[in-house]
Amino acid sequence: MASLHELQKSFADALRDPTVACAVLPPANLSIYRNNARAAFLSALELTFPVVRRRVGDDYFRQLATHYRERSPSRSGDLHWAGRDFPPFLDEHLRGGDYAWLADLARIEWSRAECSVAAALPVLSATALARFAAHDFEHLVFGLQPSLRLHSSPYPVFSVWLANQTENAPPVDQSRGSECGMVLARSDHLEVRHINERMFSFLSALQSGLPLGEAIVHADLEIEALTGALDFIFSENLVSSLSLNEAPPTTK
Repeated sequence: MASLHELQKSFADALRDPTVACAVLPPANLSIYRNNARAAFLSALELTFPVVRRRVGDDYFRQLATHYRERSPSRSGDLHWAGRDFPPFLDEHLRGGDYAWLADLARIEWSRAECSVAAALPVLSATALARFAAHDFEHLVFGLQPSLRLHSSPYPVFSVWLANQTENAPPVDQSRGSECGMVLARSDHLEVRHINERMFSFLSALQSGLPLGEAIVHADLEIEALTGALDFIFSENLVSSLSLNEAPPTTK
Protein backbone atom coordinates (compact mmCIF):
# COMPACT_ATOMS: atom_id res chain seq x y z
CA MET A 1 0.00 0.00 0.00
CA ALA A 2 1.26 3.42 -0.88
CA SER A 3 2.27 5.70 1.98
CA LEU A 4 0.49 8.98 2.67
CA HIS A 5 3.48 10.89 1.34
CA GLU A 6 3.44 8.87 -1.89
CA LEU A 7 -0.28 9.51 -2.35
CA GLN A 8 0.16 13.24 -1.72
CA LYS A 9 3.06 13.41 -4.18
CA SER A 10 1.06 11.53 -6.79
CA PHE A 11 -1.82 13.98 -6.43
CA ALA A 12 0.48 17.05 -6.58
CA ASP A 13 2.38 15.74 -9.62
CA ALA A 14 -0.85 15.00 -11.47
CA LEU A 15 -2.17 18.49 -10.73
CA ARG A 16 0.81 20.00 -12.53
CA ASP A 17 1.15 17.49 -15.36
CA PRO A 18 -1.92 15.94 -17.09
CA THR A 19 0.23 13.07 -18.40
CA VAL A 20 0.98 11.85 -14.86
CA ALA A 21 -1.34 9.20 -13.42
CA CYS A 22 -2.91 9.97 -10.07
CA ALA A 23 -3.20 7.26 -7.43
CA VAL A 24 -5.96 9.13 -5.59
CA LEU A 25 -8.56 10.33 -8.12
CA PRO A 26 -9.71 9.32 -11.62
CA PRO A 27 -8.84 11.74 -14.46
CA ALA A 28 -12.39 13.14 -14.73
CA ASN A 29 -12.44 14.18 -11.07
CA LEU A 30 -8.85 15.36 -11.10
CA SER A 31 -9.54 17.86 -13.89
CA ILE A 32 -11.65 19.93 -11.48
CA TYR A 33 -8.79 20.23 -9.02
CA ARG A 34 -6.34 20.88 -11.84
CA ASN A 35 -8.40 23.77 -13.18
CA ASN A 36 -8.89 25.22 -9.70
CA ALA A 37 -5.17 25.04 -8.97
CA ARG A 38 -4.34 26.71 -12.29
CA ALA A 39 -6.89 29.48 -11.69
CA ALA A 40 -5.70 30.10 -8.12
CA PHE A 41 -2.08 30.35 -9.25
CA LEU A 42 -2.98 32.81 -12.02
CA SER A 43 -5.08 34.87 -9.62
CA ALA A 44 -2.17 35.09 -7.18
CA LEU A 45 0.16 36.37 -9.92
CA GLU A 46 -2.43 38.86 -11.15
CA LEU A 47 -2.79 40.30 -7.64
CA THR A 48 0.98 40.51 -7.15
CA PHE A 49 1.93 41.89 -10.58
CA PRO A 50 -0.98 44.13 -11.68
CA VAL A 51 1.17 46.64 -13.58
CA VAL A 52 3.08 43.93 -15.48
CA ARG A 53 -0.29 42.47 -16.41
CA ARG A 54 -1.59 45.87 -17.48
CA ARG A 55 1.42 46.55 -19.72
CA VAL A 56 1.39 43.17 -21.51
CA GLY A 57 -2.35 42.52 -21.60
CA ASP A 58 -4.40 39.68 -20.13
CA ASP A 59 -3.72 37.09 -22.85
CA TYR A 60 0.06 37.42 -22.82
CA PHE A 61 0.13 37.57 -19.03
CA ARG A 62 -1.70 34.23 -18.91
CA GLN A 63 0.87 32.78 -21.30
CA LEU A 64 3.70 34.03 -19.10
CA ALA A 65 1.97 32.67 -16.00
CA THR A 66 1.54 29.24 -17.62
CA HIS A 67 5.21 29.02 -18.61
CA TYR A 68 6.28 30.28 -15.20
CA ARG A 69 4.12 27.74 -13.36
CA GLU A 70 5.64 24.94 -15.42
CA ARG A 71 9.09 26.18 -14.41
CA SER A 72 8.35 27.18 -10.81
CA PRO A 73 5.20 25.52 -9.45
CA SER A 74 4.02 26.64 -6.04
CA ARG A 75 5.49 24.52 -3.27
CA SER A 76 3.61 26.20 -0.45
CA GLY A 77 0.02 26.29 0.69
CA ASP A 78 0.37 30.08 0.90
CA LEU A 79 0.06 31.50 -2.62
CA HIS A 80 1.36 34.86 -1.43
CA TRP A 81 4.82 33.51 -2.29
CA ALA A 82 3.91 32.09 -5.69
CA GLY A 83 5.53 35.03 -7.51
CA ARG A 84 8.87 34.87 -5.72
CA ASP A 85 10.74 33.67 -8.83
CA PHE A 86 8.68 35.54 -11.42
CA PRO A 87 11.17 38.43 -11.92
CA PRO A 88 14.15 36.12 -12.64
CA PHE A 89 11.88 34.02 -14.87
CA LEU A 90 11.06 37.16 -16.88
CA ASP A 91 14.78 37.99 -16.98
CA GLU A 92 15.46 34.73 -18.76
CA HIS A 93 12.27 34.56 -20.81
CA LEU A 94 12.49 38.13 -22.19
CA ARG A 95 16.27 38.58 -22.35
CA GLY A 96 17.44 40.45 -25.42
CA GLY A 97 13.95 41.50 -26.49
CA ASP A 98 12.06 44.77 -26.43
CA TYR A 99 10.31 43.83 -23.20
CA ALA A 100 13.32 42.89 -21.08
CA TRP A 101 12.52 45.85 -18.82
CA LEU A 102 9.43 44.02 -17.55
CA ALA A 103 11.65 41.93 -15.27
CA ASP A 104 12.71 45.05 -13.36
CA LEU A 105 9.11 46.24 -13.24
CA ALA A 106 8.21 42.86 -11.74
CA ARG A 107 10.93 43.31 -9.11
CA ILE A 108 9.21 46.46 -7.89
CA GLU A 109 5.91 44.63 -7.65
CA TRP A 110 7.45 41.64 -5.89
CA SER A 111 9.08 44.04 -3.41
CA ARG A 112 5.62 45.37 -2.63
CA ALA A 113 4.49 41.81 -1.88
CA GLU A 114 7.47 41.28 0.42
CA CYS A 115 6.98 44.64 2.12
CA SER A 116 3.34 43.88 2.85
CA VAL A 117 4.34 41.11 5.27
CA ALA A 118 7.63 42.55 6.57
CA ALA A 119 8.03 43.54 10.20
CA ALA A 120 7.61 47.20 11.13
CA LEU A 121 10.06 48.28 13.84
CA PRO A 122 9.83 51.37 16.06
CA VAL A 123 11.52 54.34 14.37
CA LEU A 124 14.25 56.60 15.72
CA SER A 125 14.32 60.35 15.23
CA ALA A 126 17.44 62.41 14.56
CA THR A 127 17.63 63.21 18.29
CA ALA A 128 18.97 59.66 18.79
CA LEU A 129 22.28 60.92 17.36
CA ALA A 130 22.77 62.95 20.55
CA ARG A 131 23.61 59.71 22.39
CA PHE A 132 26.90 59.52 20.50
CA ALA A 133 29.99 61.72 20.55
CA ALA A 134 30.75 63.58 17.32
CA HIS A 135 34.00 61.65 16.83
CA ASP A 136 31.98 58.39 16.87
CA PHE A 137 29.67 59.36 14.02
CA GLU A 138 31.77 57.78 11.30
CA HIS A 139 31.50 54.45 13.14
CA LEU A 140 27.71 54.51 13.45
CA VAL A 141 25.80 51.60 11.91
CA PHE A 142 22.23 52.41 10.91
CA GLY A 143 19.59 49.71 11.16
CA LEU A 144 16.94 50.44 8.53
CA GLN A 145 13.34 49.30 8.38
CA PRO A 146 13.05 45.62 7.34
CA SER A 147 10.46 46.50 4.71
CA LEU A 148 12.79 48.86 2.81
CA ARG A 149 13.61 47.59 -0.68
CA LEU A 150 15.98 49.42 -3.03
CA HIS A 151 16.15 49.02 -6.78
CA SER A 152 18.28 50.42 -9.57
CA SER A 153 17.35 49.73 -13.19
CA PRO A 154 18.71 50.78 -16.59
CA TYR A 155 15.05 51.34 -17.53
CA PRO A 156 12.53 53.95 -16.25
CA VAL A 157 10.55 51.28 -14.39
CA PHE A 158 9.61 53.49 -11.45
CA SER A 159 8.03 55.96 -13.85
CA VAL A 160 6.22 53.06 -15.54
CA TRP A 161 4.87 51.74 -12.24
CA LEU A 162 3.74 55.17 -11.01
CA ALA A 163 2.13 56.07 -14.34
CA ASN A 164 0.20 52.80 -14.41
CA GLN A 165 -1.80 53.32 -11.25
CA THR A 166 -4.68 54.26 -13.54
CA GLU A 167 -6.26 52.38 -16.43
CA ASN A 168 -5.24 53.12 -20.02
CA ALA A 169 -1.99 54.86 -19.02
CA PRO A 170 0.13 55.75 -22.05
CA PRO A 171 3.50 54.00 -22.51
CA VAL A 172 6.50 55.59 -20.81
CA ASP A 173 9.30 56.68 -23.13
CA GLN A 174 12.08 54.12 -22.55
CA SER A 175 14.67 56.67 -23.67
CA ARG A 176 14.29 58.31 -20.26
CA GLY A 177 16.90 55.79 -19.19
CA SER A 178 17.92 54.49 -15.80
CA GLU A 179 16.11 55.11 -12.52
CA CYS A 180 16.63 54.35 -8.86
CA GLY A 181 13.92 54.04 -6.27
CA MET A 182 12.65 52.48 -3.10
CA VAL A 183 9.68 50.49 -1.87
CA LEU A 184 8.58 50.77 1.74
CA ALA A 185 5.64 49.68 3.88
CA ARG A 186 3.93 52.61 5.56
CA SER A 187 1.27 52.28 8.25
CA ASP A 188 -1.57 52.55 5.74
CA HIS A 189 -0.06 51.90 2.31
CA LEU A 190 2.90 50.56 0.33
CA GLU A 191 5.04 53.40 -0.99
CA VAL A 192 6.90 53.33 -4.30
CA ARG A 193 9.04 56.37 -5.13
CA HIS A 194 12.05 57.63 -7.06
CA ILE A 195 15.30 58.48 -5.35
CA ASN A 196 18.44 59.89 -6.94
CA GLU A 197 21.55 57.81 -7.57
CA ARG A 198 23.54 59.15 -4.64
CA MET A 199 20.70 58.56 -2.21
CA PHE A 200 20.37 55.05 -3.63
CA SER A 201 24.10 54.45 -3.10
CA PHE A 202 23.96 55.88 0.42
CA LEU A 203 20.94 53.82 1.47
CA SER A 204 22.37 50.69 -0.15
CA ALA A 205 25.59 51.13 1.81
CA LEU A 206 23.77 51.64 5.10
CA GLN A 207 21.47 48.71 4.39
CA SER A 208 24.46 46.45 3.75
CA GLY A 209 25.82 47.30 7.22
CA LEU A 210 28.58 49.74 6.31
CA PRO A 211 29.24 52.35 9.01
CA LEU A 212 28.38 55.94 8.24
CA GLY A 213 31.92 56.99 7.29
CA GLU A 214 32.23 54.23 4.69
CA ALA A 215 28.70 54.88 3.41
CA ILE A 216 29.61 58.54 2.82
CA VAL A 217 32.65 57.50 0.76
CA HIS A 218 30.64 54.85 -1.10
CA ALA A 219 28.02 57.42 -2.12
CA ASP A 220 30.59 60.19 -2.71
CA LEU A 221 28.64 62.62 -0.51
CA GLU A 222 29.84 66.11 0.26
CA ILE A 223 29.08 67.54 3.71
CA GLU A 224 26.15 69.58 2.42
CA ALA A 225 24.68 66.52 0.70
CA LEU A 226 25.24 64.41 3.82
CA THR A 227 23.08 66.75 5.88
CA GLY A 228 20.28 66.33 3.37
CA ALA A 229 20.74 62.54 3.25
CA LEU A 230 20.55 62.22 7.04
CA ASP A 231 17.51 64.47 7.12
CA PHE A 232 15.90 62.22 4.51
CA ILE A 233 16.42 58.92 6.30
CA PHE A 234 15.17 60.27 9.63
CA SER A 235 12.25 62.29 8.26
CA GLU A 236 11.14 59.30 6.18
CA ASN A 237 11.20 57.08 9.31
CA LEU A 238 13.73 54.69 7.81
CA VAL A 239 15.99 54.34 10.87
CA SER A 240 15.13 51.67 13.42
CA SER A 241 18.43 51.36 15.31
CA LEU A 242 21.83 52.98 15.81
CA SER A 243 24.95 51.24 17.08
CA LEU A 244 28.70 51.66 17.02
CA ASN A 245 30.56 49.45 14.60
CA GLU A 246 33.76 49.66 16.59
CA ALA A 247 35.37 51.87 19.18
CA PRO A 248 37.60 54.52 17.60
CA PRO A 249 41.33 54.02 18.26
CA THR A 250 42.66 55.73 21.35
CA THR A 251 45.89 57.73 21.42
CA LYS A 252 48.48 57.02 24.05
